[in-house]
Amino acid sequence: MKIALSFFILFLCLNFNLQSQSFIGIRGGVNIPDVNFSSFTGSRGPVITNFRAAYFLAPTYGVTYRHMQSDKIGVQADLNYTTKGWGQNTLDFTNTFITRIQYLELPIYLHWQFIGSKNFKVFVNAGVYVGWALSANQTIANDIDLIQNQIDYSLEDDNRGDFGIAAGLGVSYDFSIFILQLDGSFKSGFANILPVNHFTKENPNISTNQVPSAQISLLFPISK
Repeated sequence: MKIALSFFILFLCLNFNLQSQSFIGIRGGVNIPDVNFSSFTGSRGPVITNFRAAYFLAPTYGVTYRHMQSDKIGVQADLNYTTKGWGQNTLDFTNTFITRIQYLELPIYLHWQFIGSKNFKVFVNAGVYVGWALSANQTIANDIDLIQNQIDYSLEDDNRGDFGIAAGLGVSYDFSIFILQLDGSFKSGFANILPVNHFTKENPNISTNQVPSAQISLLFPISK
């Protein structure tokens, strides 16, 4: 992480000029959240043999700040209220469990506009993020008494912190008054959301957030 941060700062310094510009804006979109579960401890076997994944859409929205050091290179920081989690289907599809975890999330990116004209840009974002779980809930589609292979998440008992890497690709168009931006991103967590306990068979060795998403943003210039 220190090497990546040093390279990030050096990259900005090499591309610094006096034509810097800052923007502030709002953004919103949808996540398709999932959790990377590994094998259970003990003899219960891999978690993927006990349920089928059920995917769902979840909202993400927040504010964004971008500072461009040049016409191509800048930094961007977002503050998001975002929903992550996972879905489970029983093997015979008789029931569906959806676990939603709401996070306050802070991603920080290197923003590189590598293709485009004066107004139209194609860009990539790459960076890191940290998050903190604010609330969580679970919905059961069919039989509430059918709890086959269900995995639970609790704010009181499980890990609320999340951190990892983030990357994205998008396009933007400068209308002079504001910039309209469309982008897709992927965040891969490093922190287990379920604590690892080798004496508890119900907890997997790995339980990290994996979240692809799509967003639309409006950015307004605040300095030139």
